[in-house]
Amino acid sequence: MKNLTFKFSLILTILISASGIYGQSPADFSGVWTQDNVKSDDFYKEFNITCIIKQSINEITFDETFFSKSGEKITSKTESYTLDGKETTVEEQGGIDKKSAKWSADKKTLTITNTRTVGSEVYGSHRNYSLSGNNRVMTIITTDANPLTGLKVTQIFNKK
Repeated sequence: MKNLTFKFSLILTILISASGIYGQSPADFSGVWTQDNVKSDDFYKEFNITCIIKQSINEITFDETFFSKSGEKITSKTESYTLDGKETTVEEQGGIDKKSAKWSADKKTLTITNTRTVGSEVYGSHRNYSLSGNNRVMTIITTDANPLTGLKVTQIFNKK
């Protein structure tokens, strides 16, 4: 009977631990973020970048604006992703575009993948978003979809 009680307790502990992992709330990236040019890699340092992120349970939207050092708006783009982990595919202009947003197992890192396939060539990137312990600093690590290029860029953003 002791052995059966021990086994039951062990199984119950495992189930409770596993449900805690699945029940974790994902990181919330919502807010207005400005790039820290001192702490970021050189790749984007000639720009001041502002990123406005809107996040719900099902979707995340990034409004990113690039400014010159004098404050003149250069360009902006808006991208939205569903947070269900499913990849969306669109065929247009002679290529296939794929995008997805997937959470890490602990739901602390969000990986955004964008690729474009033209013929046998695949172009694009993977961006990993994570937050500091106090949720005031966001780190984005971007790697090329083609691992042979070795391109890796780290950007640090501070919450306004």
